[in-house]
Amino acid sequence: MRPDADEEEEKPKSHSFWLLAATALATSIDALAVGIGLAFVDVNIWVAALAIGLATMTMATIGVMLGRLIGTAIGQKAEILGGLVLIGVGAAILYEHTM
Repeated sequence: MRPDADEEEEKPKSHSFWLLAATALATSIDALAVGIGLAFVDVNIWVAALAIGLATMTMATIGVMLGRLIGTAIGQKAEILGGLVLIGVGAAILYEHTM
């Protein structure tokens, strides 16, 4: 039995290969910067890696769960807001280090 058209869930849009590749490159550059930064700080690398891994796992899990709940309602608006927040954080860091 097939559900009515109104009841069918809308399939999420798939992203292009180039968008995914650019995201992967940006993530790799970010990880490289963190790795280089940790090399200059006197920290126990195992403790730092464990803390980073646990924080990443926790935030990614929460993000996926929230995204599934509210993604259809405010999906594109949330993407724009997230991009603006990241631009703001980057601008604040740039301002702090150049002034």
